[in-house]
Amino acid sequence: MRAVICGAGIAGLAAAIALHRSGWQVTVLEHAPRLRDGGYMIDFFGPGFDAAERIGILDTLRARSHSVDVIDWADPDGHVRARLHYDRMRDAAGGKLISLLRGDVERTLFEALPSGVDLRFSTTVTGAHPRADGVTVDLGGERVEADLLVGADGIHSGIRAQVFGPEERFLRPLGLHTAAWFADSPPAATALSERFVIESAPGKMAGVYGVGGDRVATFLAFTETTTHAPADPLGAIRRRYGDMSGIVRPVLAAEPVDEVYYDLVAQVVMPTWRSGRVILIGDAAYAVSLVAGQGASLALAGGVALGEALVADAALADGDGIDAALAAFEERVRPVVEEKQAGGRRTVKWFVPRTKARVALRNLSMRAADLPILARLLSPALALDTKGFAPVSRPERG
Repeated sequence: MRAVICGAGIAGLAAAIALHRSGWQVTVLEHAPRLRDGGYMIDFFGPGFDAAERIGILDTLRARSHSVDVIDWADPDGHVRARLHYDRMRDAAGGKLISLLRGDVERTLFEALPSGVDLRFSTTVTGAHPRADGVTVDLGGERVEADLLVGADGIHSGIRAQVFGPEERFLRPLGLHTAAWFADSPPAATALSERFVIESAPGKMAGVYGVGGDRVATFLAFTETTTHAPADPLGAIRRRYGDMSGIVRPVLAAEPVDEVYYDLVAQVVMPTWRSGRVILIGDAAYAVSLVAGQGASLALAGGVALGEALVADAALADGDGIDAALAAFEERVRPVVEEKQAGGRRTVKWFVPRTKARVALRNLSMRAADLPILARLLSPALALDTKGFAPVSRPERG
C-alpha cells in the first residue's frame, strides 16, 4: 500500500517514519526547496515526548536541546518583574521537558527517515481527488495513485483547501500576530547567558534567548485584528516595539540572519479531519496556536500515532480496515486536541495582556508559581492526556 504525505514538517516526517515502519510505501512531497532550519524555541513535552521515544529520536533531541535556567518577565525597560526557575516547569512535567528549536525537531526527524522513503523537495500538489478506495494526486505533469493522502502542510494547508474547502471556514484567529527570526547581537547574547527573557507592555511581548555564540533568537506576539501581513514586516515591528529599551532594543537594531517569519496567531477547527482516503494531521488539521503550546508535540505525536494505527497487513488489504483505522485515530486524538485548543482560547488574554493591570497580575502569578509550595499549580498547564496518542490494538470491524 502506498501513502503520499504532503509536507515535510514535524507532522509529515513523523508520519513518514511511522508509516514506513508499519509496512507502507511512502512518498513525501514538500513545496520548499530544502529542509527548514531554525524556528523559534519550544518547550517540548507531552504526547510528542513519548512518541519521540517510541521512534528512537529522543536521545538526539536531548543532545540538541538548549539549557535554560530561568524565565524572566521584564518591563519595556528591561527591569525584571517576575522570575520562574525552569526546574519548576520540568518537575511539573515529570522531568519530560526539553527546550529546543523547532527546526531541530524537523532536522532530527529528517535524519531518522528510513532510506526507503521517497522525499521530494520543490514539489507542489496541484490537485487531490479522493475516492472510496484511494486518492489521485496531481503534481503538475505527473499523476500519482495512492491508497492514502496525508495532508501535513501546515496551518495554511493547500490540501485542506483543495479537499475540504477554503481556509476561512476553519481558521480561527485569536487576535494576535507573531514574528520570529535570528540575529547576531553580542550585547544581547552577553546579557542573556542561560536566561529566557520576555519583555512585556500592554498589547505586546517579545521573547529573546541565546542559541550559541553571539546569535540570539527572538519571537514576538502582539495584538492585531487584521488577517494579513504588512508589506514590510520588520519595519512594522520596529515601529511597534520602538519604545522598548531593554534587551529587545539591540536585537531589533541588528539585521536578521535569516528570513523573518510572520503570521497571524490562529487555531484550526474542523468538524472532521477525513474525507475518503485523505486525512489531515498536525497544524493542517488541529493547530492549537503558540498561545496554547505543545503544537510541535501534538504534530509529532499525531504523525506517529497515525502510522501506528495503519499497520499494513491483511486487516487493511481490502480497504475497509484503512477507513476503520482512520476513524479510530481521529476518535482517540480529537478530545485531546480540543482540550488543548480550549485552553489556548482561555489563555490568550494572559499570553499578551492588553492592560497594565493584567500585565501586573500575570507577573504576580508567575512569581507565585516560582514558590516551591505553589509550583504544583503548573502541573495542570503542562499536563495533557497522552493516552489518545498511544499505540492501541486494531479496531474490530463488523
